[in-house]
Amino acid sequence: MSEAPERSQRNPDHSEQEGVFDRLSIVVLAFNRQLALAETLDALRPLHEAGAEVIVADNASADDTSAMVKDRFGWARLLTLEENLGVAGFNRGADLATRDILLILDDDARPDYAGLAEALGVMLADASIGGVMLRRTHPKTGLDEWPFDRVTDRRRRWPDMGCGNLIRRDAWNTVGGYEEHFFLYRNDTDMALKLLGAGFDVLYDPSWRVWHDSPTVQRQKPRWFRLSTRNWVWMCRRHGRGLITIRGVLLGWAWAHRLAGLSLSRQWSALRGAIEGLAAGPPKLPESVRADGRALGSLLSLKSTLRKSRSCSAGGSPASGSIA
Repeated sequence: MSEAPERSQRNPDHSEQEGVFDRLSIVVLAFNRQLALAETLDALRPLHEAGAEVIVADNASADDTSAMVKDRFGWARLLTLEENLGVAGFNRGADLATRDILLILDDDARPDYAGLAEALGVMLADASIGGVMLRRTHPKTGLDEWPFDRVTDRRRRWPDMGCGNLIRRDAWNTVGGYEEHFFLYRNDTDMALKLLGAGFDVLYDPSWRVWHDSPTVQRQKPRWFRLSTRNWVWMCRRHGRGLITIRGVLLGWAWAHRLAGLSLSRQWSALRGAIEGLAAGPPKLPESVRADGRALGSLLSLKSTLRKSRSCSAGGSPASGSIA
């Protein structure tokens, strides 16, 4: 296990970051993780004090999440939804945003201050950048959630996103936010492909981190395998063309079964998800998105390369979390 890198604990400097954080709306989606959300909001308080707008969308939590936010974090704008809408809750929260750039954040994820400020500065200086994926790192182990530690340089036209994404609000609106039919999982990667297909750039810099205190995929439940596999198949059918679509579907399907291991329930869930993704037509893309297969092809090449390099270094073990 690698040592966790030193986390940036320095609060944003108001003079240095003037005009940066006040261009930012942070949208946090919460669901039955009151303690994790409290830690996240504690970490976001300095960003709010530096000018950022913070919006919490509570996805009909049953653990008094909304009451906790009202009592302890009255400075955050709270939206309490009447039912669990899945990733559509992010869309509802983003509808309330008033700033130029959105930070879309899971309730157990906290951005690194310095990296966030730098990424915001780059986005504000370059209007072609529609989104930025922050590097997902576990705060205690220092391990990457996906095998992106193999990428050591800044990359443009990056075909992926995760639990911490910066997205230009105009770009978010242009591509229609997250795909609500997905409900959960793969919506972030689908967002990156939509942005690229709509003519926006997506940037990744390994020094820009989001600290994600989440279990690895090996601990995920059968439901994860069903929905993530179904949505992966849908995503490939939405963004692929010809052989690229077939390759993406087969690679993702096979990798899901590999990650399922010896668990019969997970194996069945992965199979069920693939069948559902093939049997039902995928949700239609917005008219603003041109799906020519290039972005999906780039995603498949990237994931295949990273997976092989991680497997070789780990003695052939599958890369944690990567489904394709």
